[in-house]
Amino acid sequence: MKGRIGASSIVLIIKLLYLIHYYLRDGYLSWMEYLGLPIILLVAWWCGKQYDIAKFYSEKDTLTGIYNRRFVEAFVSSMFTKQNHKNFTILLLDVNDFKMINDLFGHKVGDQYLKAIAHQLEKSIRDKDLVARWGGDEFLIISQGVKRKECLAEMMEEIHKNLISVSPNELEISVSIGAAFYPNEGKSFDDLLKLADKNMYSIKSLKKQRNYTKHQTAY
Repeated sequence: MKGRIGASSIVLIIKLLYLIHYYLRDGYLSWMEYLGLPIILLVAWWCGKQYDIAKFYSEKDTLTGIYNRRFVEAFVSSMFTKQNHKNFTILLLDVNDFKMINDLFGHKVGDQYLKAIAHQLEKSIRDKDLVARWGGDEFLIISQGVKRKECLAEMMEEIHKNLISVSPNELEISVSIGAAFYPNEGKSFDDLLKLADKNMYSIKSLKKQRNYTKHQTAY
């Protein structure tokens, strides 16, 4: 929307200055000048719309509508260029057994599920936090100003609670979440990602072991 409003505003101002100039010089304006104003505004609005579309697809994930990996990398890069950037935490989330959803219900249902997850994640975070689709069935959250692990635990609990409502049919699906704190656990974004990824897969492996043990016990 910014592109459409910006382009239309600039063109309108230039056109009005142009009309004022010729009115002061000649004392009148031809009907062609009046007719040209709405036409040129429509062209400017269309051009601005193309800019907005291009900007959306450069920053947002086309399936879920949340931010994409490219935007996150640019956002983090701008954070690190600031001398006094705040402490922050990254959460890396992976959907457990997501392949099972695609296999049992099809990829269309899987896509709908990813959209629902993205929506629930947006509901689970604060206004100043950022959520993005990192790739496939992985999501990433950047939470600025979170220092205490208690606060992080509350956020994770909220995420798990909200995601329960999007499980398709009677299949119980959950997420594994790995966290990393800046600057205590990493000085660069890559270091934080590696640690969050390691923590996430440790939790995922633990859940698989528990499910396997439960399955064996049932027999």
